[in-house]
Amino acid sequence: MKSRRSTVLLAGATGLALAATVEAAAFPRAVARNVVPPTTAMSKTARHGWMPPNAKSMKLLYVSDYTESLILAYQQGRESSGPIGEIVDGISTPQGIAVDSSGTLYVANQGNDTITEYPAGASEPTVTLSSGIDEPLDVAVGEDSVLYVTEGSADKIVEFAEGATSPSESITITHPSDGVTSKNSDLYATNNLHFSSAGGEVVRCKPLERRCESTGISVGYAQGITIDSQGNLLVGDYYHEEIDVFPPGSTSPSRQIALTYQEPGKLALNKNDSVLYMCDPADFAVDLINYSTGAITSTFTYGPSDELEGLALYPGQKPGKP
Repeated sequence: MKSRRSTVLLAGATGLALAATVEAAAFPRAVARNVVPPTTAMSKTARHGWMPPNAKSMKLLYVSDYTESLILAYQQGRESSGPIGEIVDGISTPQGIAVDSSGTLYVANQGNDTITEYPAGASEPTVTLSSGIDEPLDVAVGEDSVLYVTEGSADKIVEFAEGATSPSESITITHPSDGVTSKNSDLYATNNLHFSSAGGEVVRCKPLERRCESTGISVGYAQGITIDSQGNLLVGDYYHEEIDVFPPGSTSPSRQIALTYQEPGKLALNKNDSVLYMCDPADFAVDLINYSTGAITSTFTYGPSDELEGLALYPGQKPGKP
């Protein structure tokens, strides 16, 4: 099994991609890391999931730990205090995660080819999807409850209608990376044709249809994607080390958030668009960015080398329409 980082960079199987991975691994870290020392993070004894009794009423940040096969729960705004809960049941080398408007958490488990669903505040899954799923890289869910499963190695996005336990439709797409749903439940997804200065793109997919259409947006190597309340698309560009912000309907960014030796993986905004959360698997970290200024305000890790691959907020941003 490969993490999001190796899946994305090796997808094209080109010398450039391999060289870039080696080069990126040698980069020094841009900021000092605040390592939160978990009591059992590196232990090989059996772990047990737990969540605080009032979790359903709390503002939560979920983070997937690919290395330790668990989902960490933090209180928004108090991430430096460490996790307030964790989920282990049903979790196997998790990649992308998502939360719907009711607080249900969805986890893409690359290790056992499943999507597991956890009601708000729960540490045990109530639904496990496995039919038609192969090495899921990411998961997204729309307001219409259509579930999208990104399979980078299979070059497709699998769609599940509300309540379906087997795929309702699938979309063939070259090396998809990440996806997010908009106000009208359209899926906006990043994918990469090759590793170059303009090999990444963003496509728009209508619910339960077999194809997507290009938005005309082109970036270097497209990774994380999210949408703010005004409908601006935020696209992580690994090649150029930046996050590009595209106004609705535009193919040119209105601003760019510069990164230094960091990998713009999964992205998510808090409810009022003030804080942008970014997974940075290259540094085993999650960065908190002031969305207005583009400055990194804090960073946290979990264990010395745990790959934090996915994140999701509840309550999170209600995205606009790009």
